[in-house]
Amino acid sequence: MGKQYDAIVIGAGHNGLTAAAYLAKAGLKVGVLEKNNFIGGATNTIECTLPGFKHDVGGIIHHIIRENPMLRNDELGLHSKFGLKYVQPEINTVNLFDDGTSMVLHKSVEETCKQIAQWSEEDAESYARFIDYTMPMMPLINQGMFNPPPDFGAMMNQLDKSPVGRELIRIMMMSIWDIAHQWFKHPKTLMHVLKAPTEPMVGMEEKGTGAYLVVVITGNHVEGGGASLAVGGSGMLAKALTDCIESYGGEVLTNQEVVKITTSGGRATGVVTAEGEEYTAKHSIIANIDARIVINRWLGEDAVSSNLRAKVDRIQNASFSGMMIAAALDEAPRYKASDTAHKATYVEPLPTDINAFRSMFDDLRYGRLPKKEAMAPMVVVPTEHDPSRAPEGKHVLYLWYYCPYELADGGKEKWASIKEEFADTVQDRYFSFTTNMTKEKVLKRTVFSPVDLENFNNNLYQGNIVGIGAFMNQMYSYRPIPELGHYRTPVEGLYLSGMHTHPGGSIIGAGRAQVQVVLEDLGIDFDDVIS
Repeated sequence: MGKQYDAIVIGAGHNGLTAAAYLAKAGLKVGVLEKNNFIGGATNTIECTLPGFKHDVGGIIHHIIRENPMLRNDELGLHSKFGLKYVQPEINTVNLFDDGTSMVLHKSVEETCKQIAQWSEEDAESYARFIDYTMPMMPLINQGMFNPPPDFGAMMNQLDKSPVGRELIRIMMMSIWDIAHQWFKHPKTLMHVLKAPTEPMVGMEEKGTGAYLVVVITGNHVEGGGASLAVGGSGMLAKALTDCIESYGGEVLTNQEVVKITTSGGRATGVVTAEGEEYTAKHSIIANIDARIVINRWLGEDAVSSNLRAKVDRIQNASFSGMMIAAALDEAPRYKASDTAHKATYVEPLPTDINAFRSMFDDLRYGRLPKKEAMAPMVVVPTEHDPSRAPEGKHVLYLWYYCPYELADGGKEKWASIKEEFADTVQDRYFSFTTNMTKEKVLKRTVFSPVDLENFNNNLYQGNIVGIGAFMNQMYSYRPIPELGHYRTPVEGLYLSGMHTHPGGSIIGAGRAQVQVVLEDLGIDFDDVIS
């Protein structure tokens, strides 16, 4: 018989660790069980190329989490006690167009408008009006991200009582593409506002995605907002959370692959690992894992109804997945179109032709690999802002690009034979925007296809790198399905957490919302825990 805990958390991703930290601070004996030999899940930092080169294989941009009271109010002491630090570059994003032009997204709306005015005074004026129009929506959006979701109907009813709320509902029902075209005309402005909001792995023309345009574009201009990087790598967030858990007597155990959740009398009692070791939970088990694994793989046949299992099976995946290229570089990239792009948190090379840009999403929809001239990767060189991530004078490259999980020609199995060739194409596309990058400047690289990412972290189920499809029918209290949308399951004491539940993927610290439900069921006042 393995150890006994008051609460077991399955998965040491940052959301599971967040929930565990609050539980530990509340006085519970907490055990976190992690399959891998490292912590952080998809918010990790590992040396996957050469010694001394620290790569984030997953989340790298810390944006929304900076508004989470967990960090904003330092509720767990991650800043003051456990050493978590951030660097926030002055420039957020630079768009690089393949005609040799560029655009800088500043924190200042006025400065950003000056950039847009390079090609369209009309769009520059519209951008300022758009920010004014959507900024009042940001408190409504942010307030709901860090607390349990209300019932969907009640939420919509409340929003419908104010003009700002009604406009937010309308935007939530629209597509990113539709909203952008209501405000802007020039192809470069359109691509600037269209690309980043698709990072939740949603197509820009899919209905029910419009809110991401507000979250990403307007959110960059909120006071204190904008993209940040964790000093030392994204894994430093996981480390600070682990240190917090251990300071309150909890444990984080790696190399512990859970394969079964045990129940008795309709209640979750513990877990069994692949090695046959059993861990028991007195009060709660929090699974920071996709519901399709928790409900339909780990629970016994009689634990939940066949009707629920069928609904879980019908959960929709994200619109596409992606490829992660981690590279150790001999020197930092410099760019043809901009002498300041290297100062940005991230850059986005883009085609000049919006129809080419649009075709990229058409290819993704049909399981095809996008054409080279349409590629629009996301690029981060964190060592420009945090030299501690690489040996002196060297750099690490984070090169991320959308691609299908299931290929139309050969399915997911084909990735093993084509990933290096496709990575060459993505890398060449990016290097074409630079003045100095060649294959010889890459000391070593490691390529993660969508299938590799799933094997690397089984919570990235079927290539869902930021959780299940982020569509309106799978958001708020309907995420992942209405029956599980408040984190509780039909099995008493068993809860869901993480990116497959509200508020969704990205580095958000979603465990703060989920843990409030667990503490409520235990009769513990959350306000007392954070005071």
